[in-house]
Amino acid sequence: MLALAFIPGLVLLFTVWKLDTVEKESPILLLKLFGAGAAVMLIDILLRTLGLKLLESAYGGTSILLYTFIDAFIFTALIEEGGRFIVLKLLTWKNKEFNYTFDAIVYSVAVSVGFLITENIVYVIKYGSALKPAALLLPVFAQIIISVFMGYYYGLAKVSVSKNDAKNKKMSLCIAVLIPIAIHGFYEMCIKAGTIAFYVILAVYMIAMTALSVALFIKMRKEDTEIEWHETDIQDGDGFEINVTDLLHNKKSGGKEADQ
Repeated sequence: MLALAFIPGLVLLFTVWKLDTVEKESPILLLKLFGAGAAVMLIDILLRTLGLKLLESAYGGTSILLYTFIDAFIFTALIEEGGRFIVLKLLTWKNKEFNYTFDAIVYSVAVSVGFLITENIVYVIKYGSALKPAALLLPVFAQIIISVFMGYYYGLAKVSVSKNDAKNKKMSLCIAVLIPIAIHGFYEMCIKAGTIAFYVILAVYMIAMTALSVALFIKMRKEDTEIEWHETDIQDGDGFEINVTDLLHNKKSGGKEADQ
């Protein structure tokens, strides 16, 4: 069972990395993204636990469907996808390795795999042999879909910066986080509802989303566009964007000066 927690996610990450044929991303950067995804999962456990306690205390028992909706979209999808998007942007947006649009999908997958493997390990520890293999495998397919959508629009946002198109940059960044939240939220709602009708809807939904994500994946890989970097990209006034590479360099430089 523990092998199922690791292998599918690692195979997914390795496959996407190999398909990046123009210029492969450094293992160090992917490891950082993987670790960030794992950290998001651990934070998610805390936030989700607190959120559900608040929800249960405020819940009047009038609508189970409403409770399921809030749980699925707010305390699951919003926290998880929002967290993954934040670390994705903080670690890659101003990293000069991000120089092709397909890189965005590779980065998105790396974060998701870090989250997914950590989540699966927690499940195995918590439920042990009682855990069904489907509970470990089904989220892999969901994360493939979500990662592709997030990475696709994240890559379009970065291209917009190189073209000085602020409007499309903001729109693509919003789509990069809102669509994954919507996809994940509806997926979770169908699972949590636990009825045959919702399972049938989920099956049709997953087939449709898989087809769309495959189409976007193929499109971005085929049209992999080089991203032109300018000095102004580092200082463009967006307080949310940081250059992690420069921060690490400055930290090292500061340490050397202190030693002298």
